[in-house]
Amino acid sequence: MPFPNRTSLPRPVHGIYVRNVLQSCGGHFAAAWAEAEPLPDGHPDGFEFVNAVPPVGPRGERLPEELAAAFAQGLRLAWHAGDGARPGIVALVRLVDARWHREDSTPRAFRMTGELAALEISRCVSEDRDPRPVLRSSRQPYLPWERSMLGVLSD
Repeated sequence: MPFPNRTSLPRPVHGIYVRNVLQSCGGHFAAAWAEAEPLPDGHPDGFEFVNAVPPVGPRGERLPEELAAAFAQGLRLAWHAGDGARPGIVALVRLVDARWHREDSTPRAFRMTGELAALEISRCVSEDRDPRPVLRSSRQPYLPWERSMLGVLSD
């Protein structure tokens, strides 16, 4: 086994959605869609991240690279903390879409979103289930794109 104390992702997990919104001074907004797959052999650290967010977002802007990097850092922190509290996961994770706000999206918000995505991927595998939306937020009502995704008819 090339990575002691780490577990290989046994199956792909697609359709992970995490919304991380806190309403406060300075803002804290991140929404991300991701998928995870078992990592092929030959990766030195047992983790690969791919930023596959379309090059032009919904407002004609690119996802800032520091936000994508923070999402990857959150995944790595959740799975490879090194403190023995959580088993390491060997996986390839692809960030497939994201929503962000110029003033209210920070690396901290995306790092926390990455951690929440890693925990949901781990739960899907350990509980042998499909992903459920992770909605860390004090915000109600639902965001516009969440209504159809969650089957919400009204707020």
